[in-house]
Amino acid sequence: MANVAAAKDIPAAIPAARPRFNASATVLIGMTAVVAFLAIYPVGWLVYGSFSSAPPLQDGVLTIGNYIKAINNPLIRGTFWNTVIFSFGQMVVAVAIGAGLGWIIARTNTPGRQTFELLSLIVFLIPGLLAVLAWTMLLSPSKGVINQLLMWMFDLEKAPFNIYTMGGMIFLHGVYLAPFTYLMITPAFVSIDSGLEESARMSGSGVLKTFWRITLPLTRPAILSTSLFMFIIGLESFDIPQMLGAPYGIYVFVTQIYTTCCVQYPPDYGQATALSSVLLVAAAVLIYFYRRSVRQTSRFETIKGKGYRAGAADIGGWKWVTFAICVFYFFMTVFLPFAIVLIGSFLRFFGRFDMEIFQRMTLENYSRVMAHPALVNGFLNSFGLAVVAGAICVLMAAVVGFITIRSKMPGRGLLDAVSMLPVAYPATVLGIGLVWAWVVIPLPVYGTILILAVAYITRYVPIGLRTVSGGIVQISDELESASKMSGAPWLYGFRRIILPLMRPTLAAAWLIMFLLFMRELSMSIILAGTGNPVASVVIFDYYSSGELPPMAAASVIMAAAMIAVVWFSRTFLKISYTDLRVG
Repeated sequence: MANVAAAKDIPAAIPAARPRFNASATVLIGMTAVVAFLAIYPVGWLVYGSFSSAPPLQDGVLTIGNYIKAINNPLIRGTFWNTVIFSFGQMVVAVAIGAGLGWIIARTNTPGRQTFELLSLIVFLIPGLLAVLAWTMLLSPSKGVINQLLMWMFDLEKAPFNIYTMGGMIFLHGVYLAPFTYLMITPAFVSIDSGLEESARMSGSGVLKTFWRITLPLTRPAILSTSLFMFIIGLESFDIPQMLGAPYGIYVFVTQIYTTCCVQYPPDYGQATALSSVLLVAAAVLIYFYRRSVRQTSRFETIKGKGYRAGAADIGGWKWVTFAICVFYFFMTVFLPFAIVLIGSFLRFFGRFDMEIFQRMTLENYSRVMAHPALVNGFLNSFGLAVVAGAICVLMAAVVGFITIRSKMPGRGLLDAVSMLPVAYPATVLGIGLVWAWVVIPLPVYGTILILAVAYITRYVPIGLRTVSGGIVQISDELESASKMSGAPWLYGFRRIILPLMRPTLAAAWLIMFLLFMRELSMSIILAGTGNPVASVVIFDYYSSGELPPMAAASVIMAAAMIAVVWFSRTFLKISYTDLRVG
């Protein structure tokens, strides 16, 4: 009788009969096929294009002439060294600032640490277009506010700073990439046993000596692996090198690829694909060493089964020094740039600053940009892509993450490997590959908004996967086991148990995708045509034509829209800022 009663307690909604087909295998094979197609298909066409003597849709023969032409390009040697110098330089700046922020926020009693953590997230989400515009207005040798102020104060004949240099590119990229390194390095600081630092101080070591002799060595694996990853990001960076360097003859690989493919006439697709293939191989090799470096951390573990203590250390009067450093950094990266862009958006002409500047302010720029059909359509397209394609990206990441982390399906390792392939693809390189891949397919994809959706999803599925993986790991498998014991297939358990429990993580992952899609430029500038503009490309066109005040107005509107979405998500969807973690 007890068994009969227990059977009656099984919810009727759970199907008891075994399905006629293997749903698990079907989902695994289907998802692997979709992810593999998105990740491998464009790269296959990219490699083919690098050996083809003709552009897409034209008959040609296989040849190595594109590689020979690329090697013989008189700019290639300078481009190579520029790429190395820029990638290394911005890596040093980003890691130094990010590690400093990680130590200050995680290991010290500096006042305002929670506020600084929130501000670091804001810096991370600032679009590159807005950062470039702000610092162009601040450090342009002819119109920069800081340069004009210093020339007036010290009676200088020449501007002391020039943002349109390699040093300017390194400074700007490193400063705004630092919060990303902070997110990657901080867990290593948090996991240090504070007893080690206390022992050093009791032995007479000061704050700086303890940091240098104890804290820094224990975080060395995280710092080294993060440094390698930041170098890879430097190789792939497009917006800052293109806007600050390319107009003045400072090319890196990605800007040289873009110039060869999209600026010069006629475009040289063969040379562009050859350079893209070389950059792809270099990025793939570095990603391999990065993943190996991440695994080599066990000998630096300090958290053991007992005797572990965590907490912030009292650094005495030094806390006001670290407080001042953080205030200065966030003033230079958040408040000053936003203020100068906001002021510039109300001016007809940017460059003359005096006491009458507020009398010359006007709303003309806002009226102009809101009447610009391409910009209005661009905002609508970007918003639609960010909402819909972002949701699709997160859903795909959730399915892939559940299969690879929680299931026992054979072949799940292949799905995990394939889904992470786009990590090694520089965005510009992926854009070139997608041009070849979709122009040859007799489907209405290339030249439409769909090609951008495909590009965004392909590029950012790995980030979505790493974002939702933490939420999947935190859910106990007892709930799934109970579902399976009741006769439910895994797909039913995933839909009725895992997805509802992961709602906060999925919402946070979608918000990350939304913000990334809204600001994406590297692929959009290659794939977006006149019939399907996106906001970032139209704003970039303003910069290219030297129209800084209209660009400032458009950037303010874009930033306001993104802030509004973040506020709405936090207020009504209850997305916590602590859920926004990438990696």
